[in-house]
Amino acid sequence: MAIVIKPAVPADAASIEAFVEAGNAVREVSFPKWRHYTPRMAELMLSVPMPAVRHEFFVAWQDGQPVGRIMADIPTKENLDVLAADVWVIPSARRKGIGTKLFEFTKSLADSYDRKRLFASSLWPAEGFEYPDSSGAAFAEHLGYKPSMVDMSRRLDVTAADDAAHEGMLQRAKAKATDYTVVQWKGLPPSQYAEDLAYLDSRLGTDAPQGELNIEAPKIDADRMRAFQKANLAREKIGYHTAAVHAQTGRLVAWTTITKEQSLAWHGFQQITIVDPDHRGNRLGALVKVENLRFLRAEEPTVTSIDTFNAADNSYMIAINESMGFKPLYAFQNWQREI
Repeated sequence: MAIVIKPAVPADAASIEAFVEAGNAVREVSFPKWRHYTPRMAELMLSVPMPAVRHEFFVAWQDGQPVGRIMADIPTKENLDVLAADVWVIPSARRKGIGTKLFEFTKSLADSYDRKRLFASSLWPAEGFEYPDSSGAAFAEHLGYKPSMVDMSRRLDVTAADDAAHEGMLQRAKAKATDYTVVQWKGLPPSQYAEDLAYLDSRLGTDAPQGELNIEAPKIDADRMRAFQKANLAREKIGYHTAAVHAQTGRLVAWTTITKEQSLAWHGFQQITIVDPDHRGNRLGALVKVENLRFLRAEEPTVTSIDTFNAADNSYMIAINESMGFKPLYAFQNWQREI
């Protein structure tokens, strides 16, 4: 039967539901422990623009049924030669040429935006991590993608969190970080810290490991950082933030964030954690992460799992996360291909 590829758009609820249905069909087989998408989450991703990126979603239909989907991110500020697109085909429809058709469609989409490189991701085998489906990696290799960097996801079971271990981490951090005070907020950041937060956000793009990924670091200023936070709120993502302020200068020098989707009661995402290079070695990463976990737990008692990502060679942050109780979940390969 012929494959028809159509966009998923907020004005067409059926297309959004089909996009989510196809994605969750893949998730249930390929990474069954991963959080699911809700139609509301997908709708908001398309209807609320993020600064510096455009999202486009597509559904592959066969005989009136969704059999695959494409999630495409098109950078609009940096990396203007890149299109990042994950191509998923539902398990019952694989090995029928559908993935190849979706890939050819993705190349045409990239050409329409004058993009010369494709990024994608898939599950990847790594010791201690679950690897229920090797088809994504095999498909990427078949299409000529090159492996570029491994990201590892870990999950904290909040219901089994070791409060005594967290308290020990916190006390050791406080003993080292005597020149710093902790500040916390929910949602948009206090205006007096906007410049410092923008600086830290920009450091993440240059300091975080990038492996072999050929990628341009984003140029973050206070306006762009604040626009990102506003978009998160509009997308019904609640952000919990903890930071450390240097007492002598009044500068905010360490920052971490956990976000929670309003439509997923059980799940949170540990996001950015960054420390100013001039203030590293004072256990500020552990300080803000443990304090922020406590902040979230007090405000969001329904959250039972928190996921996080780290580059495989980010040993410092991995060590903190594992000390907090994060356990290996899935490893993901980042792929890139010139077209």
